[in-house]
Amino acid sequence: MWEMVDIDGRELAENFYKSMFSRNGEGVGYHLRSARALRDATRKMRRKKGMTLERWVNFVHYGA
Repeated sequence: MWEMVDIDGRELAENFYKSMFSRNGEGVGYHLRSARALRDATRKMRRKKGMTLERWVNFVHYGA
């Protein structure tokens, strides 16, 4: 829906898939794992120095 900085896309995808396929997600439904993985990846981005609200707020999980 909103634009994103190119370097953020790569970082978000790497962190998302690391979280999505980690052993912590075993036994959890796919829809819940994907929501948690996006949350984890977004949190990791938010901790970076200089990360503004506009750069991470557009990452939203829809669906189940």
